[in-house]
Amino acid sequence: MTAPGAGLTALIAQCRKVEAALAGSGDPAASTAMHRFVADMDARRVPPGMWSPLVLSVLVMTGGLGVGIEVLSLLLRSAGAALAAFALVAVCAGTALALAIGVVMVMAGKCAGLVLIRWLVLALIAIGAMGLAAWALGGVRAVGPVVALLGGLGAWLVVNSAAFYVFAGYRVALRVVAGGHGQNK
Repeated sequence: MTAPGAGLTALIAQCRKVEAALAGSGDPAASTAMHRFVADMDARRVPPGMWSPLVLSVLVMTGGLGVGIEVLSLLLRSAGAALAAFALVAVCAGTALALAIGVVMVMAGKCAGLVLIRWLVLALIAIGAMGLAAWALGGVRAVGPVVALLGGLGAWLVVNSAAFYVFAGYRVALRVVAGGHGQNK
């Protein structure tokens, strides 16, 4: 059995290798297998794994809402309702922005988007776990940390699924086949 996240780490490493090799050589013969892979995926009505970014987005935003509720719970007593509500909106907006940047980068076939999404998901899991520890000590209500942890764990399962690997690989291959593998493209 492999370590959790080993597949995602391997996918990121492979995408970086492909980007580096093709950026340096530009050799069309090096991407013959990718041309075949893209043609196979495009021949289908819907390429496999196309559902994964949507499910990932729903789960990450659920986790972000959980973090926001956690922050709201912490600030409500000490800072007041207005600042707590602002913090909730800021956390949700920040999560949405990070998610949007990551998904757009993945859609563009850039491995940096995979790295950003991985760190965002790990942050949700860590914040949810720390929130549960704070709840156990009586510092926050349980609903925020539980929602953050469940959203983060669900998103972790999606980014470590075969469907997401196929989707991300397809997007990188599509970028390479389209000729967008140079550094300035």
